[in-house]
Amino acid sequence: MKFLITGGTGNIGSFLIDRILSKGYSINYLTRSQKKIKKSSNLNGFFWDPFKQIIDQKCFDGVTHIVHLSGESISRRWTKKRKKNILSSRLLTTRLLFNSLSKFDSLSKIEQIVCASAIGIYKSSYDKVYKEKTNCKGETYLQQVVLKWENEINKFKKLNINTTIFRIGLVLSKNGGILKTLQIPTKLNIVAPIGSGNQYQSWIHEYDLSNMIMQSMFNKWVGIYNAVSPNPVKQKKFIKLYAKSLNKISLPISIPKFIIRILFGEMSILIFNSQYVSSAKIINSGFVFRFSKIEDAFFNLAR
Repeated sequence: MKFLITGGTGNIGSFLIDRILSKGYSINYLTRSQKKIKKSSNLNGFFWDPFKQIIDQKCFDGVTHIVHLSGESISRRWTKKRKKNILSSRLLTTRLLFNSLSKFDSLSKIEQIVCASAIGIYKSSYDKVYKEKTNCKGETYLQQVVLKWENEINKFKKLNINTTIFRIGLVLSKNGGILKTLQIPTKLNIVAPIGSGNQYQSWIHEYDLSNMIMQSMFNKWVGIYNAVSPNPVKQKKFIKLYAKSLNKISLPISIPKFIIRILFGEMSILIFNSQYVSSAKIINSGFVFRFSKIEDAFFNLAR
């Protein structure tokens, strides 16, 4: 097996690369920065510019599996420009891969492509349990982004490539994800539930996410999977256990929504949205979580 990874310099991608290299496999990765191109016996970088639809075709040489994680971060304030880039970065990178693979002489050697997606495809709800077969509509900005993103991803099936989509929840990581977003109020010693605190948050530890991606390739899992832990929690519990892991006290009062909107703008819906997402499908496929309880995940990351 040999891997091609997009988004390899991002939070999830860099963690995944370290995991794959530790198993003794070779990796090619794509980057828009010439300075980040490195060459070694088992890790080689190649240039691409999705906005100009340029790619070094040599990136596919010897590759059997592709992991596509590229996309503008949604964990920054959503200006009009960033909202445009959040969508275009996902569509253009996916489109460039598809068009390039369509012309690739050794296409038959590509066994599988694993692509990131997001639970943002599901509407905010306090009472629904979302499974992969849930009918999703593009009623919100995030839903529209993810639906268009997955429509692009599904084109790989036309090339007879096994296609796997992970709808990723809130990623718990030392270096990014939702915890980085929470650093601002934490530094101000404001650790408290936001809004009602009753919104469900479906999360996953970075270790389990990387392991899930790897196992999907080793075991040839194909289709759509929710990449979330089996135990979503309400936001007030999320914050309480997060504070405990930092040896801080969670305030008994909630932070009003308008304050969070001032701090984060429209991006604050990532915290306000309630999504109880099921991981039953991935568990039934044989996946075993290392961090199924959020308190264990927090304390691991706090070490």
